[in-house]
Formats: sequence, structure tokens, C-alpha cells
Amino acid sequence: MSLIFNTVKSLFLVPFWKLRFGGRFQSGMLQGLEKTRIEIDKGAKLSLGEKIQNRGTLYIGCKQKGRLQIGGHCFFNINSSITCMNEITIGEYCKFGNNLVIVDHDHDFQDTGDEFPGESITIGNRVWVGADCVILKGVSVGDGAVIGAGSIVRRDVPAGGVYYDKREAVISR
Repeated sequence: MSLIFNTVKSLFLVPFWKLRFGGRFQSGMLQGLEKTRIEIDKGAKLSLGEKIQNRGTLYIGCKQKGRLQIGGHCFFNINSSITCMNEITIGEYCKFGNNLVIVDHDHDFQDTGDEFPGESITIGNRVWVGADCVILKGVSVGDGAVIGAGSIVRRDVPAGGVYYDKREAVISR
């Protein structure tokens, strides 16, 4: 029932977002979005394919001159956040677990000149990402790849590959 309600609600939300953001926002009319916050800066663009769904909160931020494209039929679980200042491309039929963070830039805490150094992120089609994952700048994830729960993705994942990040605690004084 919730999916039907959210799809009907999207018939009002999508035109509202198109009116609010103008040419910076493109989307198919049928979406299954709930509790979604979208921010698009003047120089940025967001493109959503058909029938994107989420459960719980979803934040999509396109900052500065960022370009974010999400293919159709993707699913984002509770507490997902995508922040784009450069370029992020997500393919079709992808599934993302709860507490997801995708960010294509860093913060220059050492003041070396570029406040938000970044690189593009590409996520292929039919990718499955487990809960509590972070996908960082400069990463390419191939079609059909699987990212294990709790992973911080710092390097490319080939098509059909399985990636999990086994970390050891590091404590320094």
C-alpha cells in the first residue's frame, strides 16, 4: 500500500521539483519516493530515471557544478545520503542498504587550495550495496558487483566482483 501511495504522491512531487529547480532537475513522473530531501545548487544538475524507490529518509544533494544521474528502478533503504559536487552516475536496477553514504569529494582540512577536491563516481547496473557502506570519490563499480555490509569503498570494483572491507582498529596518540 505504501508503494502505491508514494507513487501517487510522486505525481505531485515531481512537478513541484521541476517547478522549483527548473532545468536543473529531470525525472520520470512515476517515482516511489518518501521522505526525500533534494537540494540542487544553481550550477548543478540532477537526473532521476523511472520508478526510483526509497524506504525512510533519502538525501540527494547536488552542490556547486555537480552532475548526478540515477538510473531507473533503483532502491535506497533507510537513511541514504548522496552528495555530489563533481559527477556521480548510478546505473539501473541498483539496490542500496541502510545507512548509505555516497560522496564524490573530500574536505580540504589542510587548506592546500581546493576546498573540496573530488573525482567522479560511477556505479554500474544491477549493483547491490549492503548496509552501512560508504562509497568514496574516484571509484568505479562495475555491473553486477556486490559491496558487502560495512564496507568503505576506496578503489574500483570490477563487473561481477564482490568487495568487502575488513578493517582493523587503529588507535594513535
